[in-house]
Amino acid sequence: MALLMAIGIIAFIAAAVVVSLRKVAAESALQAQERRKREAHFAAEAGLAEARELTRVLREEGNTNFNKVIEKLSKQYNGQAPANGYVQGEPGLPSGPPNGNVFPWYEAIPWTPYTLAAASSGTAVDSDVTTAFLEMNGAAGRRILDFPAQERVLYRVFLVDDNDTDDRTVDSNNRVWLVSVGEVRGRDGTQPQRVIIRALITSGAVPGGACSTEDTNGAANNGEC
Repeated sequence: MALLMAIGIIAFIAAAVVVSLRKVAAESALQAQERRKREAHFAAEAGLAEARELTRVLREEGNTNFNKVIEKLSKQYNGQAPANGYVQGEPGLPSGPPNGNVFPWYEAIPWTPYTLAAASSGTAVDSDVTTAFLEMNGAAGRRILDFPAQERVLYRVFLVDDNDTDDRTVDSNNRVWLVSVGEVRGRDGTQPQRVIIRALITSGAVPGGACSTEDTNGAANNGEC
């Protein structure tokens, strides 16, 4: 009887340990997924900020629309004119001639790493700090082992003309969409975590243009559609 009771107690404790481990593993996976989601969001925000500055530079001073930007992005992507210079043949993205619900997505920024890792030469992350690896060391001078390197965090940004009166290869109301994709890729080809954010931007060269049907505030024509 004592032996049977001991075996029963051991079996109960083993089952309790297995359940606890599974619960801890599930909680850890949820926490890791949430952390990767935040990293992807910050990467998408960084890509969006970079793309806004890029469009400002490519637009060139004096232009009130984004046609120059579309043209330059088209040639940069595959050397084609805007009518054929958009991203094609990629799963999940529009492909084919602009008609109906299919419209061109122009690549503003290709996949770009968003990392905090220090250079192999030992230079600090912050260019203002000249001491090598200083930011990766704690107050006692010891290396911070859990420094967030973010080795598999990337972003990619697209430019899409809003739904104005043209075929979306020509900007006629001084407004375009920037769509930024932040991605954290898992190890060994595991499923990535992605966050997509977008912003409707205006050239700022003129006080507004005709609002499209996609503008969130409807028919306001004061530059704040």
